[in-house]
Amino acid sequence: MNNIEIKVPSSFVKRQLKLKQDRGAGEAKLFIGMMTSESDYDNFFNNFSSTNKYYFEKSNLIDYLKLMKMEYLAQKCNEYKDIDENYFDTIFENIDNCPDSISFTLEVFKDNLRYYIRPNTQTKNDFEKCTREIALPKITKIYITKNNDDFIFRLEPDWDEILKRDSQATQIVDLPNVPRQLIYFGAPGTGKSKAIEDVDMPNLLGSLADNYERVTFHPDYSYAHFVGTYKPVPKESDDSVITYKYVPGPFLRTFVKAVQSINNGNPEPYLLIIEEINRSNVAAVFGDVFQLLDRKDNVSEYPIQTSEDMRKYLAEELGGNSSDYDKIKIPDNMFIWATMNSADQGVFPMDTAFKRRWDFKYISVNDGQDIIADYTFTLGQGSNERVVNWNQLRVELNNFLIEECRVNEDKLLGPFFIKPSTLCKGNEEFKEAFKNKILMYLFDDAAKSKKQDLFRGCSNPKLFSAVLEEFDNKGVLIFDNSISDLFGGPIHATSSIENSRTTTSEE
Repeated sequence: MNNIEIKVPSSFVKRQLKLKQDRGAGEAKLFIGMMTSESDYDNFFNNFSSTNKYYFEKSNLIDYLKLMKMEYLAQKCNEYKDIDENYFDTIFENIDNCPDSISFTLEVFKDNLRYYIRPNTQTKNDFEKCTREIALPKITKIYITKNNDDFIFRLEPDWDEILKRDSQATQIVDLPNVPRQLIYFGAPGTGKSKAIEDVDMPNLLGSLADNYERVTFHPDYSYAHFVGTYKPVPKESDDSVITYKYVPGPFLRTFVKAVQSINNGNPEPYLLIIEEINRSNVAAVFGDVFQLLDRKDNVSEYPIQTSEDMRKYLAEELGGNSSDYDKIKIPDNMFIWATMNSADQGVFPMDTAFKRRWDFKYISVNDGQDIIADYTFTLGQGSNERVVNWNQLRVELNNFLIEECRVNEDKLLGPFFIKPSTLCKGNEEFKEAFKNKILMYLFDDAAKSKKQDLFRGCSNPKLFSAVLEEFDNKGVLIFDNSISDLFGGPIHATSSIENSRTTTSEE
């Protein structure tokens, strides 16, 4: 190891140079690596022997300031807290008045995980004048070159980071009008998940089809599942030993991937899909993350304070010091989309404050019905046999639910209540799906108060077992005449019309 390269974090510089979203005056100690490399750093610095010489060359600092002058003056759209032309002129004059070689002394600082260096008290001012008052955070590197017991410190612009940040704007703002938080809602079987996966997600991700994660909420789902928590896990070196580790949830995993893509200079959209978002207590599941949903220019307007556990995890995944992640915001390349079916039993209500942070997209009960328009099946036996078009039957059942049962629209049958992949399999598969999905839903839920009217063709419409038994024999004739009469007299037709359409998602 003949030299060390350190990216200057925001936590290190003084207040004037800190990024606006960061707080505090900065720390004098400079993070240089993880404790796993402690011996390497001790050897590099000759165990901080009193014979060591540490210094900056004035010529390097002058060159750095000249290269970064436009950055100081432009402030990257006021990215820093308190930089102006006067500030630049002052520090330039201070450095220009320094000797050619600016010496100082160092000492080591350690915590449980990280290795730092910091100036000794007697040379603290000289060190800070050359680094903490000059180096622009995250776009500056410090190079330490070792020559026996001489250690030359240099400041250099991090051109890769500067170019990455310049290109980030053009790559991410290409999606300015795409909702960052979007809830698809509608009746059961309307194809809410299908709309995400087959239509909107390809438009968002394009060739980056793997940049998403899907999670399903349920009544026992919690903040620990969604964001993350300490959990017992097998030790990597010996899976018979249990240790504890911070395990991220889908929210934090997606957040890290989105930030990593920005840090790597190639910002990409990342999508978190939440199925059945209202089947859990969203206020409890989101917790303080709720605050991050309030976005301005597609970035969280208000940061949240992170826990110590989360900060350590983020530092391990994203690099740098854990203090760099004292507060976090959702970046503009992270999208959260969800589905919601308010017809479900036992759903949790969402308050207005939560809902106003989302865009909503309604999926109509008839959206996509052309996909199932040609599926026709034979139901009933003998003289009760009828050829039934599935979409026509669905529409007529919905008409009955609207007119006779007075149900809300979210109780109606969507076109994908039975998956097209099931419809393609044939007559027997359709009959089984109709019995186990449609009849059960109508009997127990949508037509619960009017089951005697809907199942007027049954001898005992109060018993679900009787409805199922008579369906095998009577088919569509178990329903009220307003439905069954639409399918004509007894005929002897063959099985369903084959259709090559296939799909794998219903909602």
